[in-house]
Amino acid sequence: MAEQEPPLQVLSRRVPETTDTDEAIVVTAAVVTVIGAVGFVIALLLSSPLWVYGSLLAMALFALATGIRRYFAAGFPDVEAIEPRAQPVGARQDQDNHDGHDDHEDGATAGAGAIAEVHSVGRRPFLTRMLLGAGGVFAVSLLALVPSLGPSPGDALVTTRWTRGRRLVTSGGMPLRPDDIVTGGINTVWPEGAIGDEYSAVILVRLPGEAPQPPTRLEWVVNDELIAYSKVCTHAGCPVGLFRERDAALFCPCHQSTFDAARGAIPTFGPTARALPQLPMGLDDEGYLIALGDFQAQVGPAFG
Repeated sequence: MAEQEPPLQVLSRRVPETTDTDEAIVVTAAVVTVIGAVGFVIALLLSSPLWVYGSLLAMALFALATGIRRYFAAGFPDVEAIEPRAQPVGARQDQDNHDGHDDHEDGATAGAGAIAEVHSVGRRPFLTRMLLGAGGVFAVSLLALVPSLGPSPGDALVTTRWTRGRRLVTSGGMPLRPDDIVTGGINTVWPEGAIGDEYSAVILVRLPGEAPQPPTRLEWVVNDELIAYSKVCTHAGCPVGLFRERDAALFCPCHQSTFDAARGAIPTFGPTARALPQLPMGLDDEGYLIALGDFQAQVGPAFG
C-alpha cells in the first residue's frame, strides 16, 4: 500500500480585509464599463469619428480590467505552508548510517517548500453580479463591430462576370473576331459591359503554329489556335501579361511563374502549382468571340 502523504503545515495566513473603498471601486468600474460599452455601440452606429468610439471602447475595457483586478486582489488570503515529502528508501538507509544528521538537514531532504493553500474570501454576491453584468454588456457591445466587416461576399469569390453569350472586348470596348489577333500575339480582353473587372480579366492568345494539346479543353479553342485563359495568376493574383512565342509560354512578372499556353496553361516553372483556368470560348452568329460560360476552375490563388 502506498504511504499516505503527510498533511500541509501552515506557517502563516494573512486574510485581506474587504473595505468600503474596494467595493466602491468595483461598483464604479462596473458602471463605467456599461456606460463606455453602450456609448461605444451608439457612437459606432452613428458613424462617429474613430477617436470617439475608440476612446469609449478603451474606457470600457480599462474600467472592466480595473474592477476585476480590484475584485480579486482582496479575494484570496496569503498562505505560507510547507509540504513534507516522503523520503526515498535510499535516503532513509543513508540516514541510518549517519548519526550526526540534524533536524534542519532532515527537513531539507524531505523537500519542504512554500506553497499556497488557497481558499477564497467570502465576497458580497452584489459585487459578483455587478462585474458579471458589466462583462456581459461589454461582450455584447463588441457585436456592433460585425456589420463593419462588410457584406457577405456570397459567390463573388468563385464566379466572374463571364456568362454564356457575352462578347470578348478590348479595353476600349471593341468586340473581337479571330482575325483581329495576330499569330503569336496576345491581347487582354474583358467581358462586354464589365471592362476593368480585374477578377474577370482574360488573356487571349493566338498560338504560333503549334496545335493545342490536352489538358487543354479543345472544344473551347477557336479555329484550333485561339485560346483564352484567366489573366489572374494562380500563385499570388498578379496579372499574367507576358508571352514567349517560340514555346507558347505565358509569364507572370511578379514571381516568374510560367505556364504552357498550348497545354492547358499548366505551370512549368515558378512557385505556382495550379494551371490558369481556361475560358470556354466560341463564336456568335456575327463571327465575334464570345464566352460559352464562366470559368470551370477557381480563378486566382487557391483559398478555402
